[in-house]
Amino acid sequence: MRVSEIRSWPHSEVLDWFEYFNRRPHGWREDLRAHYLLSAQGVKAKAHEVFDSIRAIERDREELENESTENDANKLLASPFFTKMIADTDWDISVDT
Repeated sequence: MRVSEIRSWPHSEVLDWFEYFNRRPHGWREDLRAHYLLSAQGVKAKAHEVFDSIRAIERDREELENESTENDANKLLASPFFTKMIADTDWDISVDT
């Protein structure tokens, strides 16, 4: 792509591409393949512990997971805090899952 074409882009599109490459750094596929080779040779470390590019993808996945409100009620019901709260009160609570 020519520089003149990139200069014609709106500012928001340029920022979106910066965000994309922050979330999916250049070369992450090569790093993942290298990790497969390292794993085959006995390296026990996870890919995101060895390669910064994979760490960025893992961080992005965790952020999306934390932003999701899906299954929040189930997460609360399974939490030790909720279990202790119910045990410490004399409330009669029935929860349907």
